[in-house]
Amino acid sequence: MATLKSLFFSIYAALNNVYSGWILWNLFLAFLPLLMSVVLFRRQTLTKWKLFGACFGLGFIGIVGTQLRTPWVIDLVLNKVDRAIATNPAMLLNALWFGAIIVFTLTLNFWLFRKEKTLKSGLWWIGFVCFICFLPNAPYVLTDIIHLIRGTSSGLIPTWVVALVFIPLHVTAIAVAFEAYVLSILNLNDYLRERAGKLWILPTELTIHLLSAIGIYLGRFLRFNSWDVVVDPTSVVASTLNTLTSKRPLAVIGVTFLILAVLYWVMKQITLGLRLRFYLAKQGIDIFDLPNKLQTISAAESASETHLE
Repeated sequence: MATLKSLFFSIYAALNNVYSGWILWNLFLAFLPLLMSVVLFRRQTLTKWKLFGACFGLGFIGIVGTQLRTPWVIDLVLNKVDRAIATNPAMLLNALWFGAIIVFTLTLNFWLFRKEKTLKSGLWWIGFVCFICFLPNAPYVLTDIIHLIRGTSSGLIPTWVVALVFIPLHVTAIAVAFEAYVLSILNLNDYLRERAGKLWILPTELTIHLLSAIGIYLGRFLRFNSWDVVVDPTSVVASTLNTLTSKRPLAVIGVTFLILAVLYWVMKQITLGLRLRFYLAKQGIDIFDLPNKLQTISAAESASETHLE
């Protein structure tokens, strides 16, 4: 029993020292655009209980992840505010901007959204912008490999913990978060296929990969968050323009774009294959019998056309 307790204590200590809630917090940020994509693009598939369950699960992950990171977040925010007040007079402008956003939102609620049609259209576009802003958080988890490197290079964590806990945990978190990215885009693809046609799908996918690559760079290297678009838009715009006019950031963004495009294509094929297999299973069709069934259907259609002639 003592040995078992020591094993669990070693795992807990290692996770607490290395991760401190980062995995749950980043998974929360990855699942958030996935939920948005379902609400925005596949609303007809949602039931009240499905939406409640999804929101409850997402909220639970977010609360646990935030709770583990709360002391770090508080210290960071307080330090940033102190430095900003001491060295940056523009802090007042940012506060005024944030207040203007709140006033603008309240104005929309009480005036612009009085009509039901305007309400749905306006809220949809606001939700779509939020979806685009938060979507890079899903593939951003790919860069969290630094936590694994940090955990394995410290020398303080037993090798068996790294091999049996850290690596499987990290690989699972990356796979789940990136799958959320894939599913989010596939939901958007379904919406585009119904509303605009298939020709818009590939350009939209490439555009999203590019925007996500830029977002990952801004988040990993410049330490911006999705909500900084609202809280501190001037810094985001200035940093983005500076990034897009510098060679090294462009190279990093280009490599990230290629990685996202390739991984997305691979995961997309796997996801669509699994979706097809589940659909056929519900219909009672074995996927290995599908070619024969399609051939039979084709032969029957040809015979029917010949008979009509």
